[in-house]
Amino acid sequence: MEKLMLKASDGYVLHGLLGIPETDVRGTVVISSATCIKKEYYLNFANYLVKGGYTVLLFDYRGIGESAPPDLKQSAIFLHEWGTLDMNTMLNYLVEERGCRDIVWIGHSIGAQLVGFLDQHQHIKQIIAINAALGYWRYFPYPMKAVIWLLWFVIGPLMIRYYGYGQMKKIGWGENLPPNALLEWRSWCLSKNYYGGFIARHLKTDRFYKIKTPITAIYFSDDYIANDKTVSLMMNFFPNAPTRILKIDTTRYTRLKVGHSGVFRKRFESSLWPVLLSHI
Repeated sequence: MEKLMLKASDGYVLHGLLGIPETDVRGTVVISSATCIKKEYYLNFANYLVKGGYTVLLFDYRGIGESAPPDLKQSAIFLHEWGTLDMNTMLNYLVEERGCRDIVWIGHSIGAQLVGFLDQHQHIKQIIAINAALGYWRYFPYPMKAVIWLLWFVIGPLMIRYYGYGQMKKIGWGENLPPNALLEWRSWCLSKNYYGGFIARHLKTDRFYKIKTPITAIYFSDDYIANDKTVSLMMNFFPNAPTRILKIDTTRYTRLKVGHSGVFRKRFESSLWPVLLSHI
């Protein structure tokens, strides 16, 4: 993997990794991370794709991993900037500097939710949305609904009050979050329309009507976040994109828990990764 340092349009420096096959390049894939997950989590899956002939780009959003500032407490980063700025930086690099076309965008959770902000989306031939779901907390099953209630009504506000930022590592939720990012995420998850209100203010419309790229939405049967209701509701934000929703019954492939993020772990290389590859 080649290390990248790319400047976003606002000057913020983002870190990424680029893997290029030795021969017979079959295409280009971007893996866009879920909230609180750094790029290295996807390295094994990325290498699997590189060995299969794909150029693969991984990156850290601002505030996460190598793209985090020295002091999160003083950071002014918002969650939506991952879509409006960071994702665009990566796509622009592939299109303008490497001449890539017909790109496959694999978005994990928020990594697919925010693709509506991509300006050069015409160069993406397919979006594969992994466990991308509308995050309204009441749409989750018990007992996890109670856990998420605690996060947004008790733990989240307390973290901001006492630490000044989201101490997600302490609760086992991946990387820490800048305060504005956590609060914006919280506001989305407390709304039945999720980020619909933000989109309306930012784009003067409540849907990503410009996206016409085919979307394959894949979710796993043991994920409480991406479920039968929340995945279909998320796809409603892309009314002009041909969408296909595919629910994977994990018991057909493994006895292990897959959940919201597990599919990218190496333990699923022989069972679930070929399923994802077949859609690429």
